Amino acid sequence: MYGPARRLRLPLLLLALLAASCAPGRTPSATIAALALPPAVVATPLTMGADQLVPLPDGPSAFAAITEALHQARRSIEVELYEFQRLDLAALLLDAHDRGVTVTAIDDPSERSSRTVWGELEQGGVHVLAFPIERLTIDHVKLLIVDGARAIVGGINWGRASAQKHDFDVLATGPVVANLERVFQQDRALSGEPTVIPPPAADRGIQVLVTRPGDGIRAAALAAIAAARGSIDIEMFVLSDQLVLDELVAAARRGVRLRVLLDPSQPQNADALALLHAAGASVRFYLQAGDELLHAKLGIFDRSTVLFGSCNWSRSGFTRNHELDLLVRDRSLARVFLERVDQDWSG
Repeated sequence: MYGPARRLRLPLLLLALLAASCAPGRTPSATIAALALPPAVVATPLTMGADQLVPLPDGPSAFAAITEALHQARRSIEVELYEFQRLDLAALLLDAHDRGVTVTAIDDPSERSSRTVWGELEQGGVHVLAFPIERLTIDHVKLLIVDGARAIVGGINWGRASAQKHDFDVLATGPVVANLERVFQQDRALSGEPTVIPPPAADRGIQVLVTRPGDGIRAAALAAIAAARGSIDIEMFVLSDQLVLDELVAAARRGVRLRVLLDPSQPQNADALALLHAAGASVRFYLQAGDELLHAKLGIFDRSTVLFGSCNWSRSGFTRNHELDLLVRDRSLARVFLERVDQDWSG
């Protein structure tokens, strides 16, 4: 460590400003855009049993909630991220560490564009663990837990451009946080640090699903598609898993109204679009207004069950990567997320 951690704050933000202003022909980075955006309006919490979820159906609302949670942390912050270049959020983690909050992070050491930020955090005293990555695998999780009581989870990275991408998070309280904490402690153990892994908490409304270890996300997607009787609405960054595609085709052929919006930047999606269109589904590419991506990994079934998180519906997402999704049976959450799907569909 090169002296007190708080000395890093101003350089971190200055570097962000300089990077944005010096890059020729580029719009300001998401870090700077986030600093200039007005505060997002956070939705009213939705109650489901003992859990509460605040839907965060876009980048501005998610980063407003993330920023507030980091400011309010008093005892502990646990964060596991694939992509992390937001220097303003790194500064908040260092601020929390300085005021005595225990900050523990798990990173993906193969994600090179985030190494500078992780290095700055380690230099400032944050405990950073490297998830064990094998060939062709990544730790794709996006998870923040504050004081063991609140969690923000979904598909939104903390990258420079993440606020501009169309994606979904939730702010959670209740038993679901204990089950997310369990995932974090499992990952901490996998990363080589002995830790106590708590037992799963009973939660009938929200299932926490992971891959590698486990294969629960594909199983949940297949079961939800097979059970759908009225409608399936999907927004997906990558849709290429053959088992899921076959089940979607079967659903369309039995009369389920199938609406699928795909990101145009991923070449695998062209085959999925052709296959589903031939089966009678309403399927199209997301119409980009600028450089943003449709980064979502979202399925809504019969307007009442929601599956979303970090996992693309691809073979690598389901079998090779470490991913984290939530399966939520709640019409209110489905309605909020469907409003965003309708906006993206209309373009």
